[in-house]
Amino acid sequence: PPRAAMAARALARAIATRKGVSRLASRAASTTASAPVKLYRGPQMRLFRVLVRFKIAQLGAIGALATPALAATADATAAPSLVTAAVAAGLGSAACGAAVQYYASRYVGELALTRDGRALRVSTMDFWGNRVDEDFDVATRVTPPLAGLTREDLEALASRAFVPLDVVGARQFVVSLRHGELVDRERLFDVLSGGAARRSEAPRASS
Repeated sequence: PPRAAMAARALARAIATRKGVSRLASRAASTTASAPVKLYRGPQMRLFRVLVRFKIAQLGAIGALATPALAATADATAAPSLVTAAVAAGLGSAACGAAVQYYASRYVGELALTRDGRALRVSTMDFWGNRVDEDFDVATRVTPPLAGLTREDLEALASRAFVPLDVVGARQFVVSLRHGELVDRERLFDVLSGGAARRSEAPRASS
């Protein structure tokens, strides 16, 4: 599709442009540990946070309704249909809450560079919908999802709603390059293509 082709060309330009890489190298030197450099923001984060917190309200409502119902039927024989409905409501609520939490802990709300550009900060949400920041070493922990991709691969990637971001020793995260806000496009694609990891490894190799 034309939109996918345009997105793929933008990805390729951001990754392959030598001038962009040289600018990134000089800009990375100015990055300080006390001032994280934001690269990406996930789409619809406010709505997603509302869904995560609604899950808590849903679980609380199920518990509030189930307690008096169980108390009322404790001394009487409950109808099988009532028991089945109560069990189904409880299991359905738990399954829904587990599914929402699964994605909340993997859906990336923000990416940023920290520690002089040597670490990638991945921001997600916890059970309560609060922000959780985790820092991973760019050179040893982050697997660049765009490294070594052909033009055809980039076009296919550009048409996808989500791109997996694998972190060694941690869970797999997902980002949306198609719908998310690319705050610092050059640095973001430098990290996702492996350029930042190579520069981070260079000082270690020389030492």
